[in-house]
Amino acid sequence: MGKIRLVGDASSKEYQLLEASAGVFKIRNIVDGTDIVTADNTTITDASGVKLASHGSRHAYGQPDALPPASIDRSQIRPLGFLWVKTASPTPGTGGAYGPAVSLTPASNKSIVPLMIKLSWGGTFATGETVTIRITVSFSDGTTVSFTKSATATGDYWLTDAEKASLFKDGVYITRIAVDSSSSATSTSVTTSVTVYGIEI
Repeated sequence: MGKIRLVGDASSKEYQLLEASAGVFKIRNIVDGTDIVTADNTTITDASGVKLASHGSRHAYGQPDALPPASIDRSQIRPLGFLWVKTASPTPGTGGAYGPAVSLTPASNKSIVPLMIKLSWGGTFATGETVTIRITVSFSDGTTVSFTKSATATGDYWLTDAEKASLFKDGVYITRIAVDSSSSATSTSVTTSVTVYGIEI
């Protein structure tokens, strides 16, 4: 195994250029025995184990892509987020009490960014009946914020930008959107639902 001894002009540190095996060379810090660079005719590997292929980075500024487009496996390319459309249809509680909540949750280690939210009331309203839909957003810091909207007749309601903004919080991400509803009547034939259009990231 051949060796060449080097002394740095800037630091006066001593290094060795040595042939570790056939065709494999290393630059070694003599003081602590650290291999700073290992290289062969195809690859350069730094001290942390990161390999720089000899064909160069395909991210080099001003240079053509070293990989032809046909060689790129596009199935491995993932977008920042996916479109997310989910509907929760809770059964209204009666006598002004909220019924069981239905939760909309993102995939594991993901979050939801709501873009549009539609509230819907269906079925049949009794005379004087009011049905309220409540949306409760849970954040990654454990806090929650809620929005409520009431109706006395069937129909749809889209949250305004200001109403959607009230469901956001700075510096956290959404972990769950829960929806429940209540009726002012002692019994009800009204159905409720909330559809969230957003991005899962």
